[in-house]
Amino acid sequence: MTVSHPVVPGKVLVLVIDGVQGKAKVAEAVEHGFTIIETAKGKTAQSELF
Repeated sequence: MTVSHPVVPGKVLVLVIDGVQGKAKVAEAVEHGFTIIETAKGKTAQSELF
């Protein structure tokens, strides 16, 4: 798998590479707080805590 995504000035992005489903997902991190990537049954879900 090859993944390419542009760097966005001023943003923090999280790249999650899923070897089970063969997919990649990009999530934007919150400016203040935590960004949590959770998995359940091989699927991802993004949670944000402020």
